[in-house]
Amino acid sequence: MEADINESELRPRVFVSELIQLGDIVLTTTPDPMSQTIRKVIGADISHAMICVGRSSVIDSTGDGVHARNLVRLILEPGCAGYVLRPVKHLTTDQLDTAISFARAAVGTRYTSVGAAKSVLAGFGSGRRQFCSRLVAQAYRQAGVKLVSDADFCHPGELLKSSALFEVSNVLRYLSAEEEAFSREDIDNVQAMRDATNLLLREARKLSSEIESLNDIDAYLVEHQEADAYLVQALRTSKYLDLWEDEFKRNAWQYDVGVMESYNGSSNSKQRYCEELLADERLDQNRFIKNHAGYVTVNSLHPRQYFALKIELYELLTELHARRIRTATTWLERRGRREPEHPTLLRPHTPEWFASLREWNPKQAAMTEAAIWTAESLDVCTVCADEPVRDYVLLSIPAAGPGTIRLCDDCFRIRSIDEPMKTF
Repeated sequence: MEADINESELRPRVFVSELIQLGDIVLTTTPDPMSQTIRKVIGADISHAMICVGRSSVIDSTGDGVHARNLVRLILEPGCAGYVLRPVKHLTTDQLDTAISFARAAVGTRYTSVGAAKSVLAGFGSGRRQFCSRLVAQAYRQAGVKLVSDADFCHPGELLKSSALFEVSNVLRYLSAEEEAFSREDIDNVQAMRDATNLLLREARKLSSEIESLNDIDAYLVEHQEADAYLVQALRTSKYLDLWEDEFKRNAWQYDVGVMESYNGSSNSKQRYCEELLADERLDQNRFIKNHAGYVTVNSLHPRQYFALKIELYELLTELHARRIRTATTWLERRGRREPEHPTLLRPHTPEWFASLREWNPKQAAMTEAAIWTAESLDVCTVCADEPVRDYVLLSIPAAGPGTIRLCDDCFRIRSIDEPMKTF
């Protein structure tokens, strides 16, 4: 038995993603000399901090800047520690949204090695650049939660010892030799996203030294319409708009149930992938929908080609994500691992229908509401406010939005050419 224990301790470990919740703080380390130095200085067995923004997604600050990464693909080498910390006092929904939004808004912000080095000291003013523990502590501070004495300058060891946090148990498991081989072969495509984001931001910073994050580009463009063409070119040359293609080719099995059936992976690994994907979806709704709605709103107020390209991108990403969800759902249903679900159709112009449309396309929702208000009736066409009307459901389930519509005969003839639909 002792030999088995020693042998297992030589295996790498991974986090059990289903035990991790939104807002959890993940602490890790590596065998690198720099990590070893940090551990000695702070007196702890960890050197890095991340905040969980999805069941398998974390955001952190490294030499590449602030970016998201896939927690499932993070391997702890033998002898390296890993912890998951959670607030002692349960966060409200608003607090959780605030902390996660803060972290997401920081994506692209440059890393500050000077700030990280000074994090064990006091009395230094903070800047906008980030390092790992500052990002986590500031996200919580933004939500009204004090984790450490100084959120602007703190190190991972302070988070580990924080009385506002408790350690979640049993969050690590050993990888088998087969799992390790599969995991190490799996390319972390998130690195391509980090590279493209950094390239886009490097070009944008030539316009203004105040630009740190992707959100800063949006804010700058609102005030400087003349920069639109330059930023569109930067968006294209960075390959930011094309990242989905490599992901789609690399993981084609995730988007088609037939391809998934014939994919080389084991049945257990496929099942784990499908269950984790659906669990993550229940935990945190498709963020592409939120991003799409945001750019629809800003582009309606400040029309820019840059914003229009982002709208097209998030329409595509939303559809691709929906395909992954449908594929995972179907694969599990075929094996009796999940009961079939029948979506509920929303009757057009009801409060629930408007809520669904507003979540996807707030501009269209506002236009329809204005038309109804002018006509003083709900029983008018969603598009032109004419009558008489009938209710229709799209034959192809949309990736987002209600999927139903109320149309007059003229609008039906026009819309049904590209969007087949039937009455209900």
